[in-house]
Amino acid sequence: MPFGGIRMIQTSCETYNKPFNAEVNKIFTEYRKTHNQGVFDVYTPDIRNCRKSAVLTGLPDAYGRGRIIGDYRRIALYGVDALMKQKQKNLLLSKLN
Repeated sequence: MPFGGIRMIQTSCETYNKPFNAEVNKIFTEYRKTHNQGVFDVYTPDIRNCRKSAVLTGLPDAYGRGRIIGDYRRIALYGVDALMKQKQKNLLLSKLN
């Protein structure tokens, strides 16, 4: 069972010219959730929006084999108000460019 990721197994099969089991593909695409699917399923809409705005993380979603890493130190270091001001400034600058 490809608990390391279905795409990794598919790529390996292609590399070695081996058939990929259709039943395994069905199990791991229809019935079993990935780590990220499980994490995002429990996020509230507010948390999802916060993630998309990069307030909660300074790292990409793909960091660490697809796991989402929260960099909450930014809140402790700068405070929510300073981070919000910087985000608003970045948004204004992006609209001007």
